[in-house]
Amino acid sequence: MSGDLVSLVARRFEAYAGRFHDDQGDGFAYALKIEHTKRVLAIAETICAEERLPADVTLAARLAALLHDVGRFPQYLEYRTFRDADSANHAALSVVHTLREKLLDGVPTDIRRMVLGAVYLHNKRSLPNLSSAPLRAVAKVVRDSDKLDIYQVMIAHFSQKKPKHPEVALNVIDDPERYTPAVLQALLARQLGDYRSIVYVNDFKLMVVGWLYDLNYATSCRLLHERGYLDTIFAGLPADDAVLSFRTHIYTDLAQRLNRA
Repeated sequence: MSGDLVSLVARRFEAYAGRFHDDQGDGFAYALKIEHTKRVLAIAETICAEERLPADVTLAARLAALLHDVGRFPQYLEYRTFRDADSANHAALSVVHTLREKLLDGVPTDIRRMVLGAVYLHNKRSLPNLSSAPLRAVAKVVRDSDKLDIYQVMIAHFSQKKPKHPEVALNVIDDPERYTPAVLQALLARQLGDYRSIVYVNDFKLMVVGWLYDLNYATSCRLLHERGYLDTIFAGLPADDAVLSFRTHIYTDLAQRLNRA
């Protein structure tokens, strides 16, 4: 039953996303989000399986992973950016367009509520207090899965000397030696980064590294470690004392979380 529902919603998502694919030569932007969605779904399935989450949470997490970025398509179509601050909240758009396109038709009401809640919450700086433990679990899976795939997307983008698509990193300034000290200081205090503070590409890199503090599951930390994302990102950052101190903090905290798993 659950597999049939996931397949049904996946087909609806592909049909929906496919309508944007050839828009004004910007197929790359839409393809980026289609492939991202597929990988987020795969990561979510891994987390749910390894963490042995309940069947209803697993189903809702799989569906929310499929639909979490539905709003990215109309966002980019209208604004030509993925930066929410310069356009619209893509998570809220995802909820609106999921309902408008009837992408969850036929899904049980309790699962629909968890899916829509997790989609809406997936890009919040931090999760609010939630009275529903199942919703909180679904939201955590989607947030972790989304972040883990964005590591990969950003690394591929940063590896290009002259990226063809600066919108991937929110069109920030590409200066290899500069970063915003306030961004780094917040991360050194183990505070989550804020997109509104990002000015340089290195700010984005630093914030992405700091996502460790918002990973919720042991499986997520294991995947982050095994895939070597932190090593790759730090290799492309300035090697000054402040960044090296941050690196020490991050690796110490990751080791502690892995040892507790």
